[in-house]
Amino acid sequence: SLIGNDINTVLLTGEYQTPNRFRFKITDPNKKRFEVPHEHVGSFTGSAASNLNYKVHVKQNPFGIIVTRVSNNRVLFDTTIGPLLYADQLLQLSIKLPSSNIYGVGEHVHKQYRHDVNWKTWPMFTRDIGPSGEMHNLYGVQTFFLCLEDSTGASFGVFLMNSNAMEFVVQPAPAVTYRTIGGILDFYIFLGDTPEQVVQEYLKLVGLPLFPSYWSLGFQLSRWNYGSLDEVKRVVERNRAIELPYDAQITDVDYMEEKKDFTYDKVKFQDLPNFAAYMHDYGQKYIIILDPAISTQNLVDGSPYGSYVRGESKKVWVSESDGETALLGEVWPGETVFPDFTNPDCESWWVEECKLFHNIVPYDGIWIDMNEVSNFIKGSKKGCAQNDLNYPPFTPSIIEKLMFSKTLCMDAVQKWGKHYDVHSLYGYSMAISTRKAIEALFPGKRSFLISRSTFVGSGKHTGHWLGDNAATWDHLKWAIPGMLEFNLFGFPYIGADICGFVDNTTEELCRRWMQVGAFYPFCRNHNAEGYISQDPAVFGPDSVLVNTSKYYLNIRYTLLPYLYTLFYKAHTRGDTVVRPVLHEFYSDEVTWSVDRQFLWGPGLLISPVLDPGVETIQAYIPDAVWYEYDTVSRKQWTTMQLPADKLGLHLRGGYIYPTQQPAQTTVASRMNPMGLVIALDDNNAASGDLFWDDGESTGTIESKAYIYYEFTVSNVS
Repeated sequence: SLIGNDINTVLLTGEYQTPNRFRFKITDPNKKRFEVPHEHVGSFTGSAASNLNYKVHVKQNPFGIIVTRVSNNRVLFDTTIGPLLYADQLLQLSIKLPSSNIYGVGEHVHKQYRHDVNWKTWPMFTRDIGPSGEMHNLYGVQTFFLCLEDSTGASFGVFLMNSNAMEFVVQPAPAVTYRTIGGILDFYIFLGDTPEQVVQEYLKLVGLPLFPSYWSLGFQLSRWNYGSLDEVKRVVERNRAIELPYDAQITDVDYMEEKKDFTYDKVKFQDLPNFAAYMHDYGQKYIIILDPAISTQNLVDGSPYGSYVRGESKKVWVSESDGETALLGEVWPGETVFPDFTNPDCESWWVEECKLFHNIVPYDGIWIDMNEVSNFIKGSKKGCAQNDLNYPPFTPSIIEKLMFSKTLCMDAVQKWGKHYDVHSLYGYSMAISTRKAIEALFPGKRSFLISRSTFVGSGKHTGHWLGDNAATWDHLKWAIPGMLEFNLFGFPYIGADICGFVDNTTEELCRRWMQVGAFYPFCRNHNAEGYISQDPAVFGPDSVLVNTSKYYLNIRYTLLPYLYTLFYKAHTRGDTVVRPVLHEFYSDEVTWSVDRQFLWGPGLLISPVLDPGVETIQAYIPDAVWYEYDTVSRKQWTTMQLPADKLGLHLRGGYIYPTQQPAQTTVASRMNPMGLVIALDDNNAASGDLFWDDGESTGTIESKAYIYYEFTVSNVS
């Protein structure tokens, strides 16, 4: 390996887990190495599957694993293209692939959905940094990719269960290389007849996505630093006054006293304990932000900060390398400690703090942030020791090429292991603990949870947004590949900050963003401190922006029964919700790189304007019957005329779409009459379905407390 501490004898274990899933792991037979303590993916106890759709060949010299698709003898996965490296702090495996149609792996800004195979190195290690045009490692770690083999739709997926810092290199062969600096090599390969089937196989293993509450599919407003609760209410009132469909209001860290979790500013947000009731009176919800880092300092009035005192007494913090002393860093509130969510005592402390605060300030959902974990100083207030964890012999191409940049020292100790091994699991463990808090706060209710940092399988507990984007046309474009990727990863509840988080937006950018954002599953307009307001109403009650925002949000609310049914399928079988065009039309090679448009499920095609000064777009229309949503006239075209107030929206023939008369909130819309939009195909036939329950209770599927209708129409003359 050239870096020393090579492990010369390794153990290969293969498991034929299902007819479509093969697992192999390469371990050190003489020494236990770190393995991810995943709550959903454990050791396999079943017997070997039969009727396999793959066959596996192990080559001895040079060593290699070759996986072939049985039906056509195509080699899908061939590691003989490069050497296996297995040293204590460098493990590497390369894989020759049958096609260059590679999608997934994150979290990064991929400017296009299909990977550029021209020698790109993508680092993975959770990091607090906003998306940009750089090839940075962002907030989450998702090691899964999907490969579309050819126009038959045959596809397979590859997933490495490893949480150490790593690189994913894409090469023109086509081939990919995984290079990690710890743990073991633990690979899963999934076969499918279609890309959608591969995603379903993957999510069955790592955890099917959460089922969102119906209200959380409504439009949400937020910003960092409203300045006061009075200003929050002004924003709420002006957006109610324009009759904007609008379900939830969020407050960022400025509601807190000196940015301390589980407190509120008793001057600027004096009436916050009554704010949820004020929202509920209108059928709306209130969501708060919580960060992990906990201040060590007293409250403004000099009294001890209870959350810190209680956590300190239970010893729930991440500790220094001695395993005893709490590691000190600095985040928004100043000097902080960091809860170790991998410690069961920490989880129970966190649940209790969420409850105690909810008793004072009622809230309906939780947004967790800064959980990469972010630290504003390098490592700790004491610095980090010179050793092979903080300064490994090989550092992947992460930001600054420094392991503890903007986070904790790598030799810090958590219950699950050294921070070196578990760093990228911080947001994952925090999401699990926060889901437990929600279960305790809202028994029998789904509530709401989004997390900035994610790991494989986090989507079972939390949604995600694409982080601290900017008010630029590039960021508007890049949100689409980001949403498509997170649907592969099992996070169908995904969106980007509408109109952009940092920088001043413009009327045109915000207008186009509100149009497409009306079709983000997680639909939130969010804004940073110090920039001009961008809630729709601020542009004027009769502005084009307000009118087009209302128009498309009303279409969203009309189609919520369709969207909710898609989420039911995501939750029960692993379907994508925001779907790449290629998942439905893979036989057409042009679709393999389409990423300026997207589908809701199989039937609704969204074609937004993504550039300034444009009223015509070249859209790709796959080979099917399509109806323009507004006019329900049959269309076949490539050039779309989309003036200032228009977005391309088309219904695919052959599908039946359940609808409901919209309203300003989902509480109101759910009381309204329902309907069906029937779009016939060339055979004058169509089918569709509807899942319907109370929209907020947990366990409705298991207890069969729902309606499921299937609709078919045929022989229409």
